Amino acid sequence: MIESLVSVGIPTYNRPVGLRHTLECITEQTYKNLEIIISDNCSPGPETEIVIREFMGRDPRIRYYRHETNKGPTHNFKFVLEMATGEYFMFAADDDGWEDTYIEKCLQE
Repeated sequence: MIESLVSVGIPTYNRPVGLRHTLECITEQTYKNLEIIISDNCSPGPETEIVIREFMGRDPRIRYYRHETNKGPTHNFKFVLEMATGEYFMFAADDDGWEDTYIEKCLQE
């Protein structure tokens, strides 16, 4: 049985601590057929990118885009949606915390 690809879009801006927590929750999901799309809206300093690159080194499902200028939150949300290729799409805030079965349970519904 082939599981549907679920795209998880994470627009972010300068919240490395919250983003770390979100990425821990998403990468540890029981449902594994995910693409994780992160769009950084030109966060100042290196902290956000450091967190993302750390997770990218452990999880090939992560795709990272960093904008050269801050284009506002609406653009950042639209961007992750446009980059998605999955049959299903979910937004995740850069400070979300999900149970490890969250995506699996959503798909069951």
